[in-house]
Amino acid sequence: MHPSRTDRDSARRDSVCPAAVDPALTTPLLPSLTGLRWVAAFVVFAYHVRNLGYFSGRAQGLLSDTMGAGATGVSLFFVLSGFVLAWAHRPGTGPVTFWWRRVARIYPLHFVGVVLAVLVAHFLMPSIVTTSSKALLANFLLVSSWHGPWWQAGNPVSWSLVCEAFFYLVFPLLIRVLHHARAGFLWGTAALSVLLTLAVPSLLAALPGQLSAGNWPPARLPEFVLGVAVACLIRSGAWRGPGPVVSAVVAVAGFVAADRFPSSPFALDGFTLLGFTLLIAALARADVAGVRTGLSSRPLVALGERSFAFYLVHLLVIDTLGALWPAADPRPAIGGLALTVLALGTALLVASVLHRLVERPARTALLAVPGLFARSTVSVVTR
Repeated sequence: MHPSRTDRDSARRDSVCPAAVDPALTTPLLPSLTGLRWVAAFVVFAYHVRNLGYFSGRAQGLLSDTMGAGATGVSLFFVLSGFVLAWAHRPGTGPVTFWWRRVARIYPLHFVGVVLAVLVAHFLMPSIVTTSSKALLANFLLVSSWHGPWWQAGNPVSWSLVCEAFFYLVFPLLIRVLHHARAGFLWGTAALSVLLTLAVPSLLAALPGQLSAGNWPPARLPEFVLGVAVACLIRSGAWRGPGPVVSAVVAVAGFVAADRFPSSPFALDGFTLLGFTLLIAALARADVAGVRTGLSSRPLVALGERSFAFYLVHLLVIDTLGALWPAADPRPAIGGLALTVLALGTALLVASVLHRLVERPARTALLAVPGLFARSTVSVVTR
């Protein structure tokens, strides 16, 4: 007697997902990853403080030695984004529903961020003025990074949202392939994503058009795909990675390597990719197991919930305060520290206001639009 199609499908699921229950169903919320979002945002903040010259002399050297690799925080965001979206995925969610949820999640704050950037540029920071109306429109529409000269048009940090918008576009197809894939295929996808991330700088250098490995959306796609693959591995029960402590050590080691070798083609994401991925997976598994981590504490989760708004406004705040603060060359270390604390507090205050008055209510309103969004019974905090 030959097995029925139903029996074969059931056997296949069992071979792919040996775990009795999908952990994403039992633990839809991952507070440690929400806290990790704040760490990533703060690292980028410190990196921009370094770049904008709040300090000088030995203090600037110390900041460079500790936060010179802060741009890798964006890579952490990209891997984390893929992981969390794959963790939140539920069968039956159509592409239009998924895309509308993403629009509701990111666009209201993005729109406000670009408006604020235009105002800051016009009144305080002419150096960041976007002179091309086409470039500004492209930034509003989240396509500016596809054209190299426009990558920092509008709100300078929103180039990463252009990459995210591309990731969201391909996610429905990607998750359809990976969600029920066998473990071997998922491991192969993860390995290929790592190899592509390492190879992209050299590959793009050999192509015409001066494409940037740092901000051209397809160049950053492998990091997102890696996050998706690892989430699927954990959901299938096939992941056997190290715990949070070992993963954190690997992540810090990669961060240090990126700082020590800033001219390396691996400085932007290659050095840190393995450690960041291991850390995300380890923290997710800790949350599933009910093990508390420092990142799952209430204050860090609250900061993580505001990290998106913080990320979008932090550079504008740093620029604004730097323009208003009395110039001093060299600036005393205590003055740079005071300015940094003021910038951090101001950015957090603005982010909290935007989170409460724009991000949350606008998202709720957009998700309530009839016919475009089917309410889900599962809520997952995502970037």
